[in-house]
Amino acid sequence: MLLQQNQLFLLILLLVLSSFLDCEINYSPRNHRQSKPRRFNHDNLPKFTYTSTNQSYREGASVTINCEVTGNPIPTVSWVFNGKQLFDSRKYQIQKKNTQLVIYPFLESDVGKYTCIAINRFGSISHTIDLKIITSVPPFIIEGPQSQTVKPSERVIFRCKARGEPKPRITWFFEGSEIQNLAGHFQASHDETELIISHVTRQDNGVFSCMAGNDVGAMTADATLTVESPTLDRIDYSLDDNKLAQIVKEATENVDKAIAETQRDLKYSMTNPHTLIKLFKFAAPRALEITKAREIYEESLRLIEKHVEDGLRLPIHELPTNISYESVLAVSHIQTLMELSGCMNGQFRETCDKNMCFHTKYRSYDGQCNNFDKPMWGVSQMPFLRLLPPIYENGFNTPVGWEKEKLYFGYKKPNARLVSMEVISSEKISPHFRYSSLLMQWGQFLDHDITFKAPALSRKVYSTGGICNRTCENITPCFNIILPPGDPKLRNARGKFPCMEFDRSAAVCGSGETSPIFQRITYREQVNIITSFIDGSVVYGSTEVDAINLRDLYNDHGLLRFDIVSGAEKPYLPFERDSDMESGDFRANEQLGLTSLHTIFLREHNRIAGKFVQINPNWDGEKIYQETRKIVGAIIQHITYEHWLPKVLGNDGMKHHLGEYKGYDSTVNPGITNAFATAAFRFGHTLINPKLMRYDGDFNPISQGHISLHEAIFAPERLLSEGGIDPIIRGLFATPMKLPKSDQVLNKELTELLFHKESEVPLDLAALNIQRGRDHALPGYIEYRRFCNLSVPNTFEEMTSYVSNGDVLPKLKKLYGHPGNIDLWVGGVIEKKLPDALVGPTFSCIIGEQFKRLRDGDRFFYLNEGIFSQLQLSQIKKYTISKIICNNGDNIDRIQRDSFLYVGNKKSAFQKCDELPDLNLHMWSSCCDGTCNNVDPSLNLKRKKRNEHLYGKN
Repeated sequence: MLLQQNQLFLLILLLVLSSFLDCEINYSPRNHRQSKPRRFNHDNLPKFTYTSTNQSYREGASVTINCEVTGNPIPTVSWVFNGKQLFDSRKYQIQKKNTQLVIYPFLESDVGKYTCIAINRFGSISHTIDLKIITSVPPFIIEGPQSQTVKPSERVIFRCKARGEPKPRITWFFEGSEIQNLAGHFQASHDETELIISHVTRQDNGVFSCMAGNDVGAMTADATLTVESPTLDRIDYSLDDNKLAQIVKEATENVDKAIAETQRDLKYSMTNPHTLIKLFKFAAPRALEITKAREIYEESLRLIEKHVEDGLRLPIHELPTNISYESVLAVSHIQTLMELSGCMNGQFRETCDKNMCFHTKYRSYDGQCNNFDKPMWGVSQMPFLRLLPPIYENGFNTPVGWEKEKLYFGYKKPNARLVSMEVISSEKISPHFRYSSLLMQWGQFLDHDITFKAPALSRKVYSTGGICNRTCENITPCFNIILPPGDPKLRNARGKFPCMEFDRSAAVCGSGETSPIFQRITYREQVNIITSFIDGSVVYGSTEVDAINLRDLYNDHGLLRFDIVSGAEKPYLPFERDSDMESGDFRANEQLGLTSLHTIFLREHNRIAGKFVQINPNWDGEKIYQETRKIVGAIIQHITYEHWLPKVLGNDGMKHHLGEYKGYDSTVNPGITNAFATAAFRFGHTLINPKLMRYDGDFNPISQGHISLHEAIFAPERLLSEGGIDPIIRGLFATPMKLPKSDQVLNKELTELLFHKESEVPLDLAALNIQRGRDHALPGYIEYRRFCNLSVPNTFEEMTSYVSNGDVLPKLKKLYGHPGNIDLWVGGVIEKKLPDALVGPTFSCIIGEQFKRLRDGDRFFYLNEGIFSQLQLSQIKKYTISKIICNNGDNIDRIQRDSFLYVGNKKSAFQKCDELPDLNLHMWSSCCDGTCNNVDPSLNLKRKKRNEHLYGKN
């Protein structure tokens, strides 16, 4: 017998209703039209062979229920929850021909009756499963270890008891490092609630911690074991030069050991994202040297903390000018510490006078001598500037949130990961149909030209050598993010170390203006290890060593080095190690879109240099290289200020914050501010799509398909094996970028799958951004609104005009308690966007202020009089990123005129590359500046032939 569609719907409805009455409906074919007499057999009826029973599950668990069925024909199975039919989704996975339902994560809202319904033409059958929840309870320590003072050789017992569901597991730590062996010097009871030290030694003097952890959280408690001895007593009352030397030696050993172990890990564990990030630091030896000195200095202070006031609590506003260190340590002791740690060396280079001819015409690699009066302004490996003083909790170097119970505006700082989960992370995204994804990609490329905060030198705790991801405690350099209850990432943590690893940014000793060298204390300042200027350092590097390493010095043609070429005979970035590609910025391999843009500019340099070989045969390789570098830097500036920045700030933002260019101003410091690098310019994360689209020449997906963002991270080999850079570049200019909305801030690729690895907790870019702002001690969101002369809210109700989505404010209120407690990055990204802009008023202020100084404080800004002739400048002004892509793609023959605008992904939407204006490099012909020399004609011919071989005829 056949069922009609409406009858089937009614049958399912009746079955659902009956399931709540615990009755079963048997289908009878007598009420339906007969198509053909057929012999009835009870074996034809649906029958369950296995069904799950009523069960209770823990919150956050993965629940699987089954309804296995037989019948002839095979019955169709559907699932209903509390009267509503379920369909396959991320929450509900319906598997095994619909006979299995997987629910993850199982939450309070999932409690109820689940009915499976099996139907074929002979009848139907149903089964209801009642699911309940076992509420999980994070650990709570009811009896923690107590601090004790003992003498050597005495016996000590620490106790740690906790409640929770599931039952917490106790782990013991000494000075932040897990005690691995509990059968020797340290012993534990069978349930590990007691730690026993039978014979205490001086080496046991320190902090012992217990951590109670289960699947939904963790709690720690610590106690100090003080081992009294005459030596320790003398240290409390005396610090002479010998003792300081000993302390600095120990600090140096601690830091050196941690660095050495991290470098060793880099060598053997390149698949780990944390060690891969550290690689960037060790690639800059000078940055390593100056930040290592600061780490030794701070580690020395940590080692003598018992000699100073607890916490070094000093008025932050007086630190740079009025407060010497005499209140906590003698100035002579500070000077000794600075000298022994290496901070006295400073960061000053040679004077500009030694090579004025070069500095007058070309940029230095590290930015030095751009400003002849202030030669260190904008230089690589210098501290970030501050718009507002930092708010370190001890007035010196401890981050915001270091003391978990500290209140801000009457409330504790919320967990960074919880803020991400509740406010930032979004499954849903909306496309921005006005702008293409290339606009987002240019932002990252530009960011890597002007900012690169130095990461911590090591993943190891300096005092103990423990690895940061083996503790959730705040112990330098670790400032880990504890995963909140119910966090899906707890599956990777496996209940033992339920936190996301976070290493503090490295710091520098001082700029020379606010420095302990001059008997002043300085708060911790992070370092920008690349030049601040928009100068093409993303292509060429920020040190002379890096720049030379990237050059092809084998032939005297001013080219950048490369190893292999594409099928179109165009170069790829050279290989540095294994499959990593090398460029002016160490982060070129971060994701395929960025790597592709780096490749475009490598090719652009070599294309221009190759032209100059023909146009100016009298130029040597150095002249060709420097002139090409100067042009490429100017092109990047022009694209940024003319085509990109107006779309970010809007026309009103450009007029208000930048205004007209009036020439170079030597009193303007072009350095990067901490608030810009750490918060405001990270608005770009809100523009990132979860997938990179890859299109062929007809703008159809390539055979390998599009690629998820987490699969495109640190995967440069896929450029070579999956179609080259063209599919990625087409995907960028033919795909709309993500629309930044206050209720769709970051896509889940960035919050749930970043650097995903089975054995470790995946990172969360939003949580990292929040924690980084706290690490750098940035004041809160409303303080920057005040700085920008914007209205300052005292209540969340006063913020209704700032946020476009009304659902966000209640979440912020629940998390932060007071508007003054909101982190700068969080407040900035949820602000209502200004007209024709991608940011709100606070970030518009910070970004606009920064780009005005980058323009006005740069002697080599491309519009500054004398940098280029008017004929040369006219060529730069007509050149676009679209034409650069056309010139340097393998086979890109069409594109939109402004490739930051989205025009669709149909081939007919684009115009031919030949129709776009090109750069006429003959405006740089040496005959125009009176520097022509007689050159052997055979040399001209040889260079011309080699150039045509490498770059083709034009």
